[in-house]
Amino acid sequence: MFVQSRRVAALALAACAASACTVKEEQPSSSASGTPATATPAPTAANVVTIDATDFAFAAPDTVPAGLTTIRLVTSPGREMHHATLVKLTDGKTFADFAAAMKAGTHPMWALPVGGPNPPAPGGVAEVVQSLEPGDYAIVCYVPSADGVPHFAKGMIRALTVVDNGAAAGNGSVAAAELPAADIIMTLSDYAFETDVPLTAGKHVIRVETKAAQPHEVVLAELAPGKTVQDLVAWMEKQEGPPPGKPIGGVAGLMPGTAAVFPVDLAPGEYAMICFIPDAKDGKPHFVHGMMKQVKVS
Repeated sequence: MFVQSRRVAALALAACAASACTVKEEQPSSSASGTPATATPAPTAANVVTIDATDFAFAAPDTVPAGLTTIRLVTSPGREMHHATLVKLTDGKTFADFAAAMKAGTHPMWALPVGGPNPPAPGGVAEVVQSLEPGDYAIVCYVPSADGVPHFAKGMIRALTVVDNGAAAGNGSVAAAELPAADIIMTLSDYAFETDVPLTAGKHVIRVETKAAQPHEVVLAELAPGKTVQDLVAWMEKQEGPPPGKPIGGVAGLMPGTAAVFPVDLAPGEYAMICFIPDAKDGKPHFVHGMMKQVKVS
């Protein structure tokens, strides 16, 4: 159910990125206007993990130390959009177990979404800072190609082991309070996005907190002039004509009670926040339940 719901929504954003996003030279982060962003919340993050996403593979370390970590997703120029969703494997399950379940077309309940960078435009870079607990993980790209086949089925699924170094801080727990300082707090609930202050143009560090009964995410997209978040969602249904927006990052699915931060450099304009996670009750993407929001940045 998780995979199927993500396929529909991600396919639309993939087509959007393919036809409208500007490819930029690799930089530490991507801005909404296409100019490189330099805001990085890394000073308090001891570990930096770079994940290189190409068509269709991840290049990443096999093991990383537990604790506060900057996860940097570097995507290749081209038509395909990628994200790097981190999935924590529980109940003693292994990556082989997870890969077998995904190949069979199911997303097991013991595989928990725990963050990671949501898509930038192809050729861009997205960052998330979060705390990683020791254990077995998978790095997954759920985005499908235009042929409808999700990228993980084409090879974009990779094992990751987080090793205990005595620095684990509760898997991004809000209570741990070890994330870098943020100037904007975004709360994800059932089913809404709320920020403690309005978004404004310039560089920011956004702290995303999930205070809900089920996982949520935020995909941040810059809307084309004159377009609305409703236009973007409606366009996803048929994917006809020019797309009304482009993705610029965000935080992938977070379990309840967890948090992560990500840097942005916003240009003035209209932006969309969307959650594509399927609902625990009916399987419909959360934006169907109203978890989409348009904000003006000035």
